[in-house]
Amino acid sequence: MAEIRDGDLARELEGLRRAYRDKLIEMLARLGSLVREARKMRDGDEFQAARDLAHRLKGTSGSYGFDECSAQLSKIEDRLERLADAVPANAAAIWMEIEQALSRARSGCS
Repeated sequence: MAEIRDGDLARELEGLRRAYRDKLIEMLARLGSLVREARKMRDGDEFQAARDLAHRLKGTSGSYGFDECSAQLSKIEDRLERLADAVPANAAAIWMEIEQALSRARSGCS
């Protein structure tokens, strides 16, 4: 059996992290599109799809070490759940928080 060296493992993991980051950037763009569509049609499929995607990306980005991105995705998921339960009086402010968190999530992919 071949011996696994720490340096080899670290390089392998970094390669996986870079590959995931590229995919994450694409998926954040998709999430942005879903969020914009969800804002137009709150009861549409896009709203649930945006919540589901934010949830999935929150977990995987955290697993790959993109902690800031994961934290922002958690905020997005939370705010979308708040909007789904009832349309609060401050819905416009919540949508703004979602947009800001999405921007910070994109920045957290480095």
